[in-house]
Amino acid sequence: MTGVRILSGTPDPDTARALTGVLHQLPGAEPGPALPDSTTLLDVLARAAETGVDELPEVVVVHDRITPVPALEVVREIALRFPAVGVILLTADPSPAVLSGAMDAGARGVAGLPLSYDELGARVEAAAAWAAGVRRHLSPRQPALPAVAGGRMIAVAGAKGGVGTTVVAVQLALAAQAAGKSTALVDLDLQGGDVASYLDVQFRRSVADLADITDVTTRVLQDAMYVHESGPALLLAPGEGERGEEVTDRAARHVLHALRQRYEVVVVDCGTQMTGANAVAVETADTALLVTTPDVVAVRAAKRMVRMWDRLQIRKPQDVVAAVNRHTRGSEIQPSLIARITGTRVASAVVPAAFRELQAVVDAGRLQDLDNRSTVKQGVWTLAAEIGVTGPPGPAAAPRRGRRGRGDQGQVTLETLGMTPLILLVLVLVWQAVLTGYTFTLAGHAADRAARAAAVGEDAQAAAADDLPGAWRIEDFGTTRADGMAGVTVGLKVPVLFPGAIDFPLTVHGHASAVDEEAVAP
Repeated sequence: MTGVRILSGTPDPDTARALTGVLHQLPGAEPGPALPDSTTLLDVLARAAETGVDELPEVVVVHDRITPVPALEVVREIALRFPAVGVILLTADPSPAVLSGAMDAGARGVAGLPLSYDELGARVEAAAAWAAGVRRHLSPRQPALPAVAGGRMIAVAGAKGGVGTTVVAVQLALAAQAAGKSTALVDLDLQGGDVASYLDVQFRRSVADLADITDVTTRVLQDAMYVHESGPALLLAPGEGERGEEVTDRAARHVLHALRQRYEVVVVDCGTQMTGANAVAVETADTALLVTTPDVVAVRAAKRMVRMWDRLQIRKPQDVVAAVNRHTRGSEIQPSLIARITGTRVASAVVPAAFRELQAVVDAGRLQDLDNRSTVKQGVWTLAAEIGVTGPPGPAAAPRRGRRGRGDQGQVTLETLGMTPLILLVLVLVWQAVLTGYTFTLAGHAADRAARAAAVGEDAQAAAADDLPGAWRIEDFGTTRADGMAGVTVGLKVPVLFPGAIDFPLTVHGHASAVDEEAVAP
C-alpha cells in the first residue's frame, strides 16, 4: 500500500484523534485532517472532483455518528458521485445488519470501534485496491466527475387549501422543461394530490410503489414515473389516499435523492398538510416556496406554517420564499406586508388574479395548454426565473443557511434610503426639543444673576448676558422695583439647529427677584 490518500469524517474529537493516529501508522498512508460533519466532507470531495479523478482521495472513512446527513446516506452519496473512491464505515456496532446496510449503500468495508490497527489496515488496503482498479478502467478521456450532485430541488407548499399550490408547481415544472432542463414533477400531497388531474394523466404507478425499495435505481424510477407529453417526468401521488401512509420520511429521502441524481430540476408539490415525507422535501430542497394569497386567512395560515417549520427545525422563516398568488394592486395586503407578518422573503414576481384565463384549461385537465399570453403563466414563469428554476439562481433563491441574497440586500438598501429623510427629521426635532429645554435652564439662571445685580445697583442686563453661550441672545429684558424687592424678567430666544434656515418662533422667559438693598439702605 503506497501513496494512499485517506479522508475521514467524524464528529467525535476523541475518535478523530485516535483514527488519525492509527492511519499515520499504516505504511504508505497519507491521511488528511478529520472533518467534523458530512457537509464539509462532501464539499471537499466535490472541490477535488472538479479537477479530475486523480485529485480524489483513494479512501474515505465515515463515522456512523456523522451529521447532519446520516452516515449511510453519506456513503451512498459518495458511492454515486465519486465511484472511484472506496468508502469505509466506522461503527461501534459491526453487526450483520449494519454490515448489510453499509454494503447496500456502497461501502467497501466496515471497521469496528474501538479501533484495531490490523482490522483498519486490512479495510483501508482493500478499499484502496478497489479504488485503484476502478481508476485503471476509467478512460483517460473520461470527463471530471461533477462537482454538484444532481439537480436543483424546489419544494412548493401551500399556506392553506385553495391558494393555487399545484398550479404553481405544475407551471414551474413546465417552465423548467421549456428552458431545456430535464425535469421531474413529484406529487407529495399524498392524500389529495391533483397533479394527475391538472395534466390529464391516468397512471397506476405512484410514489407509494417506491416506499419499500431501499435502492432506488434508474430502472426503478423509469418503471414508477410517467413521462408527460409536455416533457416533465411525473411521480404521482397514490390514487388511494390511505396508501400515503406507506411513504415514510426515510422512503421520501431515498426517492428524492435518486431523482436529484437523474434530473436537473425536481419540483415537489408538498400540498398543505405536513407529513414526514413532504417535511423531508421542504428540509432538503434548495428553495422552499410557500404559496399564499393576499387575504387575511391565507396570510395567517402562512404564518402558522412557517412557525411550525421553525419549531420542528425543518426550515427557518428567513430561508423560505413566499410566492403571492392572485395578486391585485388594490388589495390591502401587499407583498411587503406579507413579508413582515410571516418573516419570509417574498418573491418580487407575483401571480395576478386572472381565474378566467385558467378556467378552460383547468376544467379540461390540460394545464399545459395555458396560452403564452396568459398573465398567470407569465407571472409563474417569471417566478421560475427568479428562484433559479430556468436559469442561474436569482435573489430569492439564496442559500439555505441564513445568508442574505443580493436581492435582499438591495431591498434593504432601498428601504434604508427611503427612511433616511424621516430619520433625519426626527433627529432634528429631538435636538430642537433639547435646545428648548436647555433654554429654560439658561433663562432661569440669567434672571437670578440679573436680579442679584439689580439689587445692589449694578447693570442687571449685562449680568444676565455674562454667562450666556454665544448661540443664545436676550430677546427682551425688564426690571421692576416694589415692596423692597428688585424683580427681573429675562426673555431668551431659542436657537435653531441650522441658523438661517428657519426662524424658531419661541422665546423662553425666566423670572427672579432679590431684596432691593438700595431701598433698605440707611
